[in-house]
Amino acid sequence: MRIKRFEASDTHSAMAMVKEELGEDAVILSTRNLPGKSGSARGGPRIEVVAAMEYDPEPEINVPPLESPGKEGKRPKAVGYGYHSVRQTQPKTETRQAAAKQAGQQPDFDSRLSAELCTRSMPADRGAKAHFESNDLRLRFANFLRRQYCAKEELESRTISSPGPGSKSALKDSRPDPKQVAQWRDKIIDQLQITPLAIGIGRGPTVMAMIGPTGVGKTTTAAKIAAWYSIHEGLKVALLSMDCYRIGATDQLRTYAKIMRLPCEIALRKKDLQTALLRHQDKDLIIIDTAGKSPYDPNHIRELGEWFSLKNGIEPYLVLSATCKKEDLQQILAAYEPLRVKGLILSKLDETRAYATLCQLLAGAALPISCLCTGQRVPEDFLLASREFLQTLFGQGWQAAAGELASEAQDRWAQ
Repeated sequence: MRIKRFEASDTHSAMAMVKEELGEDAVILSTRNLPGKSGSARGGPRIEVVAAMEYDPEPEINVPPLESPGKEGKRPKAVGYGYHSVRQTQPKTETRQAAAKQAGQQPDFDSRLSAELCTRSMPADRGAKAHFESNDLRLRFANFLRRQYCAKEELESRTISSPGPGSKSALKDSRPDPKQVAQWRDKIIDQLQITPLAIGIGRGPTVMAMIGPTGVGKTTTAAKIAAWYSIHEGLKVALLSMDCYRIGATDQLRTYAKIMRLPCEIALRKKDLQTALLRHQDKDLIIIDTAGKSPYDPNHIRELGEWFSLKNGIEPYLVLSATCKKEDLQQILAAYEPLRVKGLILSKLDETRAYATLCQLLAGAALPISCLCTGQRVPEDFLLASREFLQTLFGQGWQAAAGELASEAQDRWAQ
């Protein structure tokens, strides 16, 4: 925007100066009366007008004739980047095109584009006037077309030069072979560590703590494990809750315990946790539900480490949601590593259909998979980890795994 100040004896004269200098499209920004100055030719009161125009006037240049180089045989010098410079580069463009034709090659894209700009964009009248801004836009558009054209030619050259056997283009050939993908997937699945949860092996009770970030299903998983071993295995189970942050968390666990007729206690301090563990030494399994927080919070990990440092044999089990992103899963595994995690529990396996990232990360982790959660029902949607089921899930998808679960459920009810 161009802003200029005008001063005149009256408003009519000031507006005439604005129109003459900035044109009819000028915008008046402000006007004010100026006091007269004593002892000067302009002693009377005057009017000050501040006007502006959106764009500066574009300088115009005259395009010289192309054919006549001048009496001295010298070409006019190029000015700026407008039509003038484009027209003067035409002889070089024609020279490159002629050399390319003699060599049996097609003229390059820059030569063809420059020639087309010269022939099409230039008006017939040699004395026509051109603006710098319009020429700049044309050259920018020409550069854009050149980049698009070069990228397309490079892609076509790759496609033509290296086509795959039995395929029409390299794009189709670049797709991985399904057989190779299946082989790679099987190799990754073979690297998974599977260690099903084992309860009642030692003399004392097995104490397992559900740890993990918020929203992975720790409370529901604790209820599933408690129902599984109390109903199906006939073991003595107790539930403890350390979740004093989430509203209703303790009520949810107490409701599950009341339905299953299991003891449930709340431990808000380390002393309370130690007392509750001593009180349930006659149980076969004690399940601790912890509070979920961000894996990026080091204070939470440090606090859990202090709670589990007691000589009470607590075994932390990390609950991972199958719906987490790759970066989040990596951060979760790294954040909870100082707690010496005993095993992994995979939850929400029914809430996603993409298992490649999960399978790859679990294969690279040094932690075994202990339990699997395939839904929200308690305790139906729970099973101990098995390589056969994971091969079906990661290899054939959820539909095949769900069919396998349904057949197992029918066999169980038939017994």
